[in-house]
Amino acid sequence: MSIMSEIKSRYADYRLNKINHLETSVTPGEMGIESSTRSPPKIMPDKLEITLKTLPKQLSIAKNMEHTVKSLKNNPENPKTKVKNGFKEEFESYASSIGIDKVAYTPVPAEFIFQDRKLTYENAIILVTEMDKEAIDNAPSPQTQAMGVVTYDELGKATNLLTDYLRENGVAAQASHPAGGFVVYPALAQKAGLGWKGRHGMLITPEFGPRQRISAIFTSINNLAYNGSNSHSWVASFCEKCGKCIKACPGNAITEECDVDGKTRTVILKESCHGCTICMKECSFNKREYNQLKSRLVSK
Repeated sequence: MSIMSEIKSRYADYRLNKINHLETSVTPGEMGIESSTRSPPKIMPDKLEITLKTLPKQLSIAKNMEHTVKSLKNNPENPKTKVKNGFKEEFESYASSIGIDKVAYTPVPAEFIFQDRKLTYENAIILVTEMDKEAIDNAPSPQTQAMGVVTYDELGKATNLLTDYLRENGVAAQASHPAGGFVVYPALAQKAGLGWKGRHGMLITPEFGPRQRISAIFTSINNLAYNGSNSHSWVASFCEKCGKCIKACPGNAITEECDVDGKTRTVILKESCHGCTICMKECSFNKREYNQLKSRLVSK
């Protein structure tokens, strides 16, 4: 290993350890919520794949991940718990203007919070940004990797900007960066009614299929318009019959296991995942339109 590679590797380890320490230092307070005994562990990457081309964006990602915790000191002392009529529309308009494609709201179940993580507030705003289809279709490639890093960076910045916006309007908030964060994003986005989690573990939406990154903001607002229903549950039946992501995974990271009740469930082996994005590329919902696949399933 060259001296420069060794320096980059050590620096990456330092930033990962710092982010992990900051995230586990968050205290829930009176309005917060902790993980449960059913919560999954958060698996931090062993290394960050740093290249000269993506280094500036990756440094920005790390900086903004740290800011999600460091900025908690900027929350108002007596935060609002209710917002006026029209605030939601104003917030979503601002979100759209800085690159957010979809917004939804939901309370956070404790089992969706990673072990050893805590939230200062239990009400969540879910933010979604589309990933570029051409770059996904070229996976695995430097283009795909670069696009992924850029998407993480831009969504992370937007998440912090929207968190600041809430604070400026008297609302307390805790940002959760898309490159990690405090919760299981696909499950939370599914609960918010945005789509359904596929066998590859990613959220599938009508607009973007599996091609999106997700972040969240946990907030003191308790009069948000929660979506109490989800019309996307049919996706589970389609995925059960499809399985293209399982066949395409070069690392065999998408596996099927039997639980204690004898039911088969899909498990994602994080340690075997190469981050190649092939499962997203080969997903039927990336190849075909959402409603086209829905009509095909219904007609059978």
